[in-house]
Parts: sequence; C-alpha cells; structure tokens
Amino acid sequence: MIKFSLIIYFLFSFLHTQVVSTELIEKVNIKNIPIELPIITTSSFNISFHDIAIKKLTQDGVFSYLKIKSLLEGNYQIRISDSYIPDQGYIAFFDQNKNTIYGLYTNVNGANFYSSVLNSEEIVIIYFEPFESINKGSLTINKIESIENIIYPFDTKNYKLEKRRERPVLMVTGYWPPTNEMIRHFSQDIYLNPEGWQGENWRNLGFDVVSFFPEFNPPDCSNCGQGYGDLEVDYQDTSIDFWRIIDEVKPTGIITFSRGFNNNSWELESNVYNWVNWYADYTSPLYPTPSPPDDSFSDNGNRGTALPITLIEEALDNSDIDVNCYVDQNGDSGRFLSEFMGYHGMWYHQSSLDSENPCLLGGHIHVGGQLSVRMATDAAELTIETVLEYLDNILIIPGDINDDELLNIQDIIQLIIYILDDIEPNEDWLNLADLNDDGNINIQDLILIVEIILN
Repeated sequence: MIKFSLIIYFLFSFLHTQVVSTELIEKVNIKNIPIELPIITTSSFNISFHDIAIKKLTQDGVFSYLKIKSLLEGNYQIRISDSYIPDQGYIAFFDQNKNTIYGLYTNVNGANFYSSVLNSEEIVIIYFEPFESINKGSLTINKIESIENIIYPFDTKNYKLEKRRERPVLMVTGYWPPTNEMIRHFSQDIYLNPEGWQGENWRNLGFDVVSFFPEFNPPDCSNCGQGYGDLEVDYQDTSIDFWRIIDEVKPTGIITFSRGFNNNSWELESNVYNWVNWYADYTSPLYPTPSPPDDSFSDNGNRGTALPITLIEEALDNSDIDVNCYVDQNGDSGRFLSEFMGYHGMWYHQSSLDSENPCLLGGHIHVGGQLSVRMATDAAELTIETVLEYLDNILIIPGDINDDELLNIQDIIQLIIYILDDIEPNEDWLNLADLNDDGNINIQDLILIVEIILN
C-alpha cells in the first residue's frame, strides 16, 4: 500500500484559513507561475512530467509547472506512477479558478499515487525539488481518470432495531459557522433553538433528527476559537461531551459537520484516522489525552466512512444548490478537531454494530466557509434526507411483516399464513419474524407479536 505524508493540508484544514492560505501560496510559489504553461489533457497518459514541465529557479530550489486541461465532466483524479520525490520535495495541485491548493504531498513514491479529487477545467501541477536534490526526482502521469462512476462498497446487511424501540434517531453535529447555524433547527435545547425543535419525525421519514454544536460570539465569526457549550472546539471537551450525548441519544446514525476550505465546497471525507500526532487546540492540554484517542484500534489506523457518499454526491449534483460536492478519497480530514470529531462518529458506529442499539452509519463532511447559512442549510437538509432514505432501506422492525412501519393485526395475519404454509425461513424472514431469536418461526413468535401490539 502506498504511503504518503501530508505536510500541509490548509493547516488544521479550516483553522486560520486566510493566514494559512497566504503562507501556502508563498510556499508553492503561486505568484510566480508562468503565464504560458505546457498543457496536457485528461485523455493523455504515461506523460513524463520532467520532460515537458516548465522549470523556474528560486532561492529555495527548482519549481516545475504543468497544466492539465480537463475534457471530463465532473470529478476526476490524477494517477502518478513510477514516482520518487526526494526529501524536502513535494507536489501540489493548484485550482486557478477556485484559488485552492490541494497538498502539499511528500513521499509520493512507488507504483501509484492518486491526487485529491479535482473538479476544475484547469489544474496546475506544482513540483518542487530543493537544491541538494535537483534532478533526483521523477514523476510520470500515468492516467487521469473520471471518478463519477466509482461505487463505494457499503455493507447492505439488514439490521434489526431493538424491540419496542422508539423512533430511530439521526444525530448531527457542527462546529464553526456555518455548520452550527445550518443544523440549529434540529436542536432540542430551547436556549439554542428558541423557535422549537423541527426534527421530530422529520419530513415524515420515520426518524428524529437531533443536533449538537458549540456557540460562538459573534455567531457569524471568522476566527472563532474554542466557543462554549456542548462540543467546544477542544479535544477533551469534545470527547467527554460526545460520549455523554451518545449515551443519552443512542443514535441510529451520525453525521459530523465542520467548516472546511474558504470556498463553497461540500467535501465528503472518505477517511478518518486514529492519529498519534494532532495539531494543537486552544486550551491546555493541547492534544488528545490519550493520543491516539482510541486504544482499541491501530495507531494511525483509518476507520473510513459509512455514509452513502456516492448517493449524497449524486443528490447534491442533481440539485440547484450551489455547492461543489466531491469525495476526498485519499486525504485525511485535517488532524484537528474536525477529524477528531469525525473519528469519534466512526468509532461509535463500528463498535456498536453488535449491540442492541446499533449505530448503522457515521461519517464526516467539511463545509465551505463561504457558503451562506441558507445555502448550507439547504445542502445539509438534502444530505440528511439522502442518509435517512438510505437508513430506511437497511432497517428492519422485528414483527413488521408487511413492512409498513406499523405493528398491527395485518402483521399477525401474514405471520399465521407463513407458519401454516410451513416454509423454510430465509434470513430476511428470520430478521422480520423470529422475535425470540431461536432460529425458527413458529407460534412462540406469534405470541410475542401479539404481546407487543397489546402493550
């Protein structure tokens, strides 16, 4: 498996966005990109970067530039093979239209490296070698591939809800604006949401939606800091609050949101890591305690995502909401509180699957800082709706034989017919009708359904 280090990923992912952008722009020498650059297209393959890129000498080393013009619609990735980047060297991808830098990436060495997910007609590849390593590196652009049709695997196993359980809950969390404001109407706290909770049986989809987030003064802050209340932007506070809330809510699914790049992005994170090393927060102790936070999982291990990210991307792409939705397949989620929170969501999801109240999905989404609250709210609601529809397809209520989300006389009649027909039950029927979990469907299960209905 190819390993690469992420030196700067918009430092802290979203922290001090303007300052970091300036530092990164200076580091990758964007101001001195030549106006005329050699261009290849997304149909090109097996291109030796060094043979055609323009080189520019600086006091630090040599920068090389090459532009890619996309002939593809939508998202794509650059696959680099037969590569070697020397120490202190790096590669970055600059979207001139969005003024966004992806990277820096180091140790892009070996058979294959995939760039960040890109979505722009023109991308400048920037490669740097320090003086002591000039001409020692090598890069070959093997192929540029559309990822529109990539299907991410999901466990489509059907899960039982606990018998007699109340309506299942989707829990959503936010940090800095606009993410806290866009989910405020799902808060059950009258002080945070004086207009009243709007998440009960949301849109008649059969789920309650509840939200948790910190507060800031002013609410529309840019450099927001730690905040106050639930889930403050602090490692210790976030972790303590998270597990307390989980114990109270016992969610069937979790979506964690946080502010990302200073643009209109809706970045669906594929990866969350149990990092040993994190960026410092605001209040001592500045790092997670312990670090890595999860001693049940491997150091720097990736728990991934369980959100239906292709469905979310498709829903937003087909809407009239002006967000740039894409999947970050290869990167991490920032190594700051965003990833820390996202990791907690996946940690709980994966550890709860065999419990009586399984959390069936979790995942993290970075929200662009330039999105208005209204636009972010629209995108959040469409994301939530897509997730709930997905959850509805994998949830089973034991005893609901006719799958109408009700337990009544109709289910009793259907079960009697099934028992009289003396059919060997398959897994679906066992999930639906084997209420005492003895591997059979018989009169004992019928009695239990009647008791549930009467109670």
